[in-house]
Amino acid sequence: MHFQDLTANLYFAAAVRVAADSSLTRLYPLDTLKEPLAPHHSFSQRILLALHALGVIEPELSRSNAEDWLCARDWIDLGFETLAWRIRWTPSDCRDRRHVAEELPAAIEPTQNTVESLVLIWEDLALAEVAQYVNWALAKSGYNPNWVIHAIDPLREALRGFSISQVMYFIHIALRSVTSTHQQGGVASDRLGYVFADAIASFSRRAIVERWTVRGMSRPVDLPLSAIASLFSEDVTRLCDEYLTSPPSVGALINAMTRARSIH
Repeated sequence: MHFQDLTANLYFAAAVRVAADSSLTRLYPLDTLKEPLAPHHSFSQRILLALHALGVIEPELSRSNAEDWLCARDWIDLGFETLAWRIRWTPSDCRDRRHVAEELPAAIEPTQNTVESLVLIWEDLALAEVAQYVNWALAKSGYNPNWVIHAIDPLREALRGFSISQVMYFIHIALRSVTSTHQQGGVASDRLGYVFADAIASFSRRAIVERWTVRGMSRPVDLPLSAIASLFSEDVTRLCDEYLTSPPSVGALINAMTRARSIH
């Protein structure tokens, strides 16, 4: 299966699972969903925009909607997450597409190309998971959650050798380090975001050089597993807990998928 086809099916299956109405003609807005579509809100938007670009869905904007958007005084609340989407396929096509998506796990053979494609998806999801954890941890501590922008490169680098839960630990101790620095008053407030990002990079490097035993952090109850992460980890790859506790790798995926086939 081609990487783009695999990713498109995964995106659509996740969107249908969490957002579709019973008639399979409409996706509800992101801000009305009972569980998140993706680990990070930007990833959820990416999923919808990708499906829109593929012609799968289109924004539900009537002329009256457009007038509301043009004239609104409370436009802050009329963001991307308030949009509903129409599924552009006919109901029969949509049901067939959902059937294809539901059969996706059985259709995937663990060839080298497929597994490498799945690792790329895992890496994307892992970065979204830790970025969302940064948002949550910063906000919970009274800091600016937008500091995550400075931390993306250190987070991506840390995920090359560590799992999602282990990188969450680096984030945790980096935040403690920033709090200590802030209390001591040694760094200007507008620089603390960079200090935070540097601390994540420093701790992840030290963990490798000094051979730390990094147990990892438990997932906060405030951050439930998203629809696409659940679909990917439980149905498509059968990684289950290893999705959070193992670094993204070809070896981990092959072991999980092979184990699942041998059991079934």
